[in-house]
Amino acid sequence: MPPRAQIPAPLAHEPFHVREALALGVSHRRLAGKAYRRLLPAVWAPADLEMTEERWWVAARKYAPADARFTGATRLQQLGLDLGPHRPLQMVVGRDLHRDCPEVFLHRSDVMPAHDDVAVSPEAVFVEVCRWFTVLDAVAAGDWLIKRGLLSLEGLARLCHDEPWRDGAEQARWVARLLDGRSRSVPESHVRLYFQAAGLPRPEVNVPVDVAGTLLTPDWWWRLFRVASEYEGSQHQTHRGQYVADIDRYQLYRSADIEYRQITRELKATPRTVVRRVHEALVAGGYSGPSPRFGVAFQALNRTPREAMAAAPDLTVWTPVAPRR
Repeated sequence: MPPRAQIPAPLAHEPFHVREALALGVSHRRLAGKAYRRLLPAVWAPADLEMTEERWWVAARKYAPADARFTGATRLQQLGLDLGPHRPLQMVVGRDLHRDCPEVFLHRSDVMPAHDDVAVSPEAVFVEVCRWFTVLDAVAAGDWLIKRGLLSLEGLARLCHDEPWRDGAEQARWVARLLDGRSRSVPESHVRLYFQAAGLPRPEVNVPVDVAGTLLTPDWWWRLFRVASEYEGSQHQTHRGQYVADIDRYQLYRSADIEYRQITRELKATPRTVVRRVHEALVAGGYSGPSPRFGVAFQALNRTPREAMAAAPDLTVWTPVAPRR
C-alpha cells in the first residue's frame, strides 16, 4: 500500500465524495489504486480507515442528496438506542428519487416530515418505526424516546392527526396507547407487554414503594396484591456490588411480606414462563382474575403493528383488576 502521507489530509480520516477527491487532485485512476476503497456509489475512503458506524453515517450523507435526512432504525441508533437493523441505513427524501444501493435505502415521501439538518423529528422517526418493527420493539422504541424527553405523545398525536395519509401514522396512533415512558430499558418494555397481552392486571411502573422503612423502586408493582417484580440483566450477576445489593433488596421484600419475582435475561427468553410466574405471585397475593391467555393477542406482539391491529385490536386495553379474594 502507498505510504499514508500520499493521501491528502482532508481525505485521510473520514469517507469522502469523489468530487472532494478530484478537487484535491486525486484522480479516478488513483482512487482505483490500493490506497483507497469504494464504500458506496461515488463515496470512497482510505483503504485502512476503520469503518465505525458513525463513519458509515458520514458515508451515507455523502452518498445521499443534500435534502435527504436520516429516519427509522438508523436515527434511533444515532440517538443512542441500538434497536432494529443496522443495514440498510435509512434515509428519506421529499420527492421522487430512485437510487439503488444495498447499504442505503432512500425512502420517498410526497411531503418531507419535520426535520433538522441531520434527521427527521423523533415523532416522524417513531411513525416510520411503526411501519416495520414488531409491536414489542416499536413500543420499546417509543418508551425509550419518551423517557429521554425526545418524543411527546402530544406531538405524536398532532403529527398523526395532521398527516393521517403518511405511511405508519395509523399504526403509530394505535401503538401510542401501549407506551409508558416510565420504563427504563427495552427488556422492561417487552416484559410489560407480556403482562398486558396475557391479560394480567396493570402494574404500577417504577414507582417508589416503602418496604420495611426503605424506599425501593420495583419495575412493576401490584399494590393491591403486594406483588413486586423486576427485570435483572447480566450486570446483576457479573458486578459483585450489584449482586450484594440485590440480595439485600430481596430480603427486604421478604421481610415486608411482599411476593417478589425476579426476571432474568435467561427467563425473559421464555415469555410464557415469565407471565406464569408473576401470575402465581398475584394469586398468592389474593388475585382472583382469569388465568393468563397466550392466544392471538400474545402472539401479535411479535408481528408488525399493522398485522397486530387486524388480529388483536383490543391488545391496547388492560384487563380490569379483579377484586382481591
